[in-house]
Amino acid sequence: MTVPEPTLPAERLREQGWDRIESEQRVLARLPVVTVHGHTVVYGDERLRERVADLSECDRPWRFFFATRLGLSPSPPGSIPSMVARIVRSRVRNGFADRLRDRGFTDLDQTRRTELRIRTGERASLTGYRGRDPIACRDVAEELPIEGWVGVWSHDGTFYVAGGAYPVADLGDVLEIELETDPDSFRSELFELIRTVG
Repeated sequence: MTVPEPTLPAERLREQGWDRIESEQRVLARLPVVTVHGHTVVYGDERLRERVADLSECDRPWRFFFATRLGLSPSPPGSIPSMVARIVRSRVRNGFADRLRDRGFTDLDQTRRTELRIRTGERASLTGYRGRDPIACRDVAEELPIEGWVGVWSHDGTFYVAGGAYPVADLGDVLEIELETDPDSFRSELFELIRTVG
C-alpha cells in the first residue's frame, strides 16, 4: 500500500532552519483486523546544529521534528472503529519511545498527556516524555536532559502522527560556549509545527 506524504509547510520549515533528513514508507503494525502503513518525514534543526558546530567540536543533531500519515489496509468502511483507534494510539506512543531510544536517549519516562488543536479543527492527543541524551564532545561528557512529544489524531478517516524532541537545558551552559537556547521556545515551536500537519 502506498501512503501519500503528510502535508507540511515546507517553505516555513526551510525559513526556520529545518532540513529534511529522512523520508520512508513502511509497515508500522499488523493488527488482527488491519495492517497499519505509514509515510514518515523527519526534519532536523540544521541551523542550530551549524551554530553549535561553529562554536564547538560538537557536530550532531540537537532536535528533530517528524510527521507521519497512516494508511489502513484493508480500509475500514465508514468511521474508524474505536478499537482500532485505541490500538493505533497505543502503538504510536510505544513507537515514539522506541524512536527516542534508537537515537540514543536513555532513562525515558512518560511525563504527561495533553491535547492540542490542529489547524483542521481536530484535537491531537499529545504524550510527553523526559529522558537524557548522552553527549561526549569538546571534552564535555554530559547527559543532556531532553523532552519529547508525540501527537496522534484523525482527520477525514486518516490518522496523522507528529512530534519531536529537543534539549531542556541551555546548550551554551552545557557546552560552555557563547550561545543561549531556550527550551520553552523549542516546545512552542514544536507544538506550532504539529498544528500545521495535514
